[in-house]
Amino acid sequence: MDFSLTKEQKDIKKAAAEFARGEFRPEVVLECELDHRFPREIYKKAGELGFIGLDYPEEVGGGGLGVMENVLVIEEFCKADSGMGMAIHLAYLPAKIVRIFGTPRQQQKFLAPLVRGDWVSAVSFTEPNHGSDLTRMETTLEEHEDGFVLNGTKVFTTNGGYADFFIVLAQEDPDAGPGKGMTTILVERDSSSWLGGKMEINEISGKMGLKMTSSSELVFHDLKIAKENILGERGRGLLNVLDFLDESRIEIGAQALGNCEGAFLKALSHAKERTQFQRPIIDFQGIGHKVARMWSRIQSLKWLNYYGAWLCDHSPERLSGVIPLFTSVVKHHVPETAKAIIDDSITVFGGYGYFLDQEVERRYRDNRIAEIYEGTVEVQLNNITRILKNLNPGFIDAELL
Repeated sequence: MDFSLTKEQKDIKKAAAEFARGEFRPEVVLECELDHRFPREIYKKAGELGFIGLDYPEEVGGGGLGVMENVLVIEEFCKADSGMGMAIHLAYLPAKIVRIFGTPRQQQKFLAPLVRGDWVSAVSFTEPNHGSDLTRMETTLEEHEDGFVLNGTKVFTTNGGYADFFIVLAQEDPDAGPGKGMTTILVERDSSSWLGGKMEINEISGKMGLKMTSSSELVFHDLKIAKENILGERGRGLLNVLDFLDESRIEIGAQALGNCEGAFLKALSHAKERTQFQRPIIDFQGIGHKVARMWSRIQSLKWLNYYGAWLCDHSPERLSGVIPLFTSVVKHHVPETAKAIIDDSITVFGGYGYFLDQEVERRYRDNRIAEIYEGTVEVQLNNITRILKNLNPGFIDAELL
């Protein structure tokens, strides 16, 4: 059993940390935070240096690597700054579904400019009346002789204000049972690609955190899209999304991991430098024990997250059927525990931690969404319960414990 990273992985992790330290300058971070601006110029630089699409095919400019390498980059970006790290990652994460299900032509068209940092991607799954329930869509997809027509409304589309393309989940067969008859389709922002109709994009304002990204409502009015934009097998849309979520949940876990690591480092530094009663506050057990607990929790999160990434990349045949079990564990446990760690960081800072200058309060606000998107913590617990209920106890004993 070897827990060490390869030399290539160590180099990637180091390069990502150096890039973040150099580019995520405090004045730029604060400007993007207060102006609610996506840092497109930094995203472009990340693409030029090869940080985008590490798990995409080399034919489109990707790195041909895996989820593990993505996790290392995301962790370092979010360790350096939660808002900047999450915004950059969320700009390319949705395109993963094109990597998994796209044709070579679709991959070349949509992934190549994204890997360069020229394009931003988005997914539109959630609807106003369904929330976490993806088993039935009110957004419809109707086949015509010369294309497909979309009608309906999506909400909480991250990057909606500036994304270059959207992956939309729609109900194609209205008579199919729950979770059936859905299809994924690629919708370009460029209206010249449409065959008719229109797409309306409305910004949703007033977010708690993640202020460097756009969150939008998308409304499709008889929007006609070319047949070549169907993504994956028709009628398999929900399965496409679930396969995508297995990998994306591991990477969302990496966001939370980096967020709490960054908060811990700030809290540790403050605890050693801040003095009260002529002693550094880390010498007082109320603070010292808190710092120690934060450290131990981070170690458990790191190796759980890394193991989940390893499973996605290597998928041992005997464990292939339980990968969703582990991705749900990561998506539930890492963001939820990271929240507690960041909260403790605020406590270490005392009153200073409540203000924007120390950054930890922003990490708390940014990280809160990691418990919600890509399936809420409660949805993950439902998944874990369902899978454990159906697994053979002997298999659990022999293979998982």
